[in-house]
Amino acid sequence: MDFFDLKCFLSVAKHLNLSLAAKEMFISQPAMSSRINSIEEDFGVKLLNRTRHKVELTPAGESARKDFQHILEYYEKTKFEAKRISEHGEYHLTIGYHGPTEWANINKLVKEFHSKHPNIKIDLTVSTWGELTRDLINGWLDVIFSEESEVAGIPVLNSVFLFRDYAAVAVPKSSSLSELESIKPEELNYVNIIMSNNKKATRSLKHINERLSDAGIDMEKATLVDHYDTTIAMAAAGMGVATIPRSFKIKGHQSVNYVDIDSDKVYEDFVLAWNVNNETASVLLFKEFCEQHKWGDY
Repeated sequence: MDFFDLKCFLSVAKHLNLSLAAKEMFISQPAMSSRINSIEEDFGVKLLNRTRHKVELTPAGESARKDFQHILEYYEKTKFEAKRISEHGEYHLTIGYHGPTEWANINKLVKEFHSKHPNIKIDLTVSTWGELTRDLINGWLDVIFSEESEVAGIPVLNSVFLFRDYAAVAVPKSSSLSELESIKPEELNYVNIIMSNNKKATRSLKHINERLSDAGIDMEKATLVDHYDTTIAMAAAGMGVATIPRSFKIKGHQSVNYVDIDSDKVYEDFVLAWNVNNETASVLLFKEFCEQHKWGDY
């Protein structure tokens, strides 16, 4: 099989019509039929049910369709990254992090680094911790800021400790809790806790959940949502309070206030991580810059 075969199969899977697929791929219908037959022979299973009037994917065909799409996307991304590295090499840096754009004054840090090294082109990516780790492993990002447990123990990754961050809750401004500077963990058992689930960051969020429980918060009743932004939106709408790292606070937020959780049991250790196979000059310079940076008390 080659990539053209994959594209032919995906075209058939999209149109469920050999003639339309053949037209899209600029080949004849017999040639398309021959390629599909070859793929099925190579797999040793039936991927399509074909009659004179209808084409349908078998369950095995549906599975192959998803995987073929992933393979092609991965291939195209790999080509893009190879081209990027060839063009920019030592003078390009892709940085990933999770949280609001103001997280830990990252915007100011990157701006300061760029002012010292204007020859380095910088791209920023904001994503979930789990997705950032995946992209770092695959070489699609150069460095990421991450919660330590999300990257610890992965052989192809190195990391350096930056700072320990404790927990707070985002509280709707309409709540009486919003007037407090801090709150004891057990007092949070009287309100609905909202936090991100662990679908896309299985390691770090599992540990955070355990630390919240150890501090005395009943996490069995917590409302779990898919994204961090959703936790803040629900808190702002009065659906409860959202647990966050203190470094995620947004100064002057219009809808929520932030109240620190009075416990040293609930914390997150933040690190800068990079792939051991990527020690370009830009990565090493940024690592050194972050180590020398004075991280704030959040």
